[in-house]
Amino acid sequence: MFKKTGAECLYEALSGLYLVSVVVLFWRHPLAASLLLGAGLGLWLWRYRDKADAAAMVGAAILGTPSEMICVKTGVWTYHAPGLFMGIPVWIPLIWASLFCLFRRITGTLHTLADILWPDRKSLSRKIVFAFLGGVILVYYILISITIIRSIAIVYTVFMIVTVIFWHGERDILMFFTGGILGTLGEAICMKLGFWEYHFPHFSSIGMPVSLPMAWGLSAIIVGRIAKIWEIDT
Repeated sequence: MFKKTGAECLYEALSGLYLVSVVVLFWRHPLAASLLLGAGLGLWLWRYRDKADAAAMVGAAILGTPSEMICVKTGVWTYHAPGLFMGIPVWIPLIWASLFCLFRRITGTLHTLADILWPDRKSLSRKIVFAFLGGVILVYYILISITIIRSIAIVYTVFMIVTVIFWHGERDILMFFTGGILGTLGEAICMKLGFWEYHFPHFSSIGMPVSLPMAWGLSAIIVGRIAKIWEIDT
């Protein structure tokens, strides 16, 4: 199991590096970026042949693309990249599909590592760790709800209520941290490149909103739950 998990960690790290490299090197060249991201998705599907991966890709693209269009239309942020369609780069659906499929895989690897560390899923130490991580999410939610505008806070509240009631498993918690941390780091890189800018950032020094990890984390949970419908128990 250690060898297989290690191989998965390496493949996921290389996949993440590939996605970052494509965005960093080719965001000014929409056709090249689209072809490279499409090739990456095809290679991923060929390697795993997993319906849940495909569901994560489709779900992320369908949910993420119109969300970006709405945010651009309402003035939340502006892209400075060429090849825009309705205010967003033409390859945005492909990067959403790639990222959230990768988030799902990384979460699965982290969950496997948790099983290696705590083989008994009912062990007290394991319950304490995941309860602590869940508590971090709740505290973070409370803190940002105080600082952001009310309309956005209400949206987060609705999703948090659903998450706490229905989507509070170990994989959901890990999915939140995977999407929240890696998604925010990816945006930080893009901000440095001048790829886009937020109009009302809470972190003026880096130009990013304080609620960004919450948006990525909750989105990752939603896509993960969509993909879970297609998972096959082995």
